[in-house]
Amino acid sequence: MKGVAIISGGKDSIYAFYLMLQQGFSICQWITFIPRIKESYMLHSINVQFVSFQAKLSNVKHKEIFVTGEKEEEVTEILHHLKKTKQKDNFEALVSGAVKSEYQKHRLDFICQELGIAGYAPLWHKSSEKLLLEITEHGFEFLVVHAGEELEKWVGVKITKENVQAFVEDLKKHGCEISGEGGEYETFVVKTPFWKNELKVKGKKVKENNTVKFLIEEISPSHLFQGLARRKI
Repeated sequence: MKGVAIISGGKDSIYAFYLMLQQGFSICQWITFIPRIKESYMLHSINVQFVSFQAKLSNVKHKEIFVTGEKEEEVTEILHHLKKTKQKDNFEALVSGAVKSEYQKHRLDFICQELGIAGYAPLWHKSSEKLLLEITEHGFEFLVVHAGEELEKWVGVKITKENVQAFVEDLKKHGCEISGEGGEYETFVVKTPFWKNELKVKGKKVKENNTVKFLIEEISPSHLFQGLARRKI
């Protein structure tokens, strides 16, 4: 089955893509929807301008689409852009990394219904702790790029199978949803089992209100990414 995947650059969306490949799906394109405001209910905004680097390593076509990020209005915009993409590429399924958010899942289901396509969320309602351990056990590594102050020590840190249990215990200690889908933290994948190279990332930590961000400034090996623009969002 031919599908497209909504990819934010984080662990869940890229792991969902990987699982669908394992099931024999043909993912013809990644689509990254970029909200123009940070308060989007549906979409990530941190470091999304670097998803193109991940897509190149994944050898998949990638498209960036800007949307307002306004509640509900962004759903209409996502539907509109996917409808235009479907007319061109005639895909049959939409893949997402939804885990716990009923808000996101219901709206993605609505979009699929309007498009007349199947919706696949292979991580949906998986145990959050088991899922996080599973992701790292399969060879994925990711940076924590956004979190509340209680998790500040993890921001900018690469989570691997060696330190994931300590990360989980800290999430439990602070009463955080372990998947992070409640906004407790956001991630950026730097290593997968299907990439030939790991992404080496440089950046800076920035405090904003009661949160801490890790803003990517440079990605290497740079020779792999000639021609890829790095824009400020």
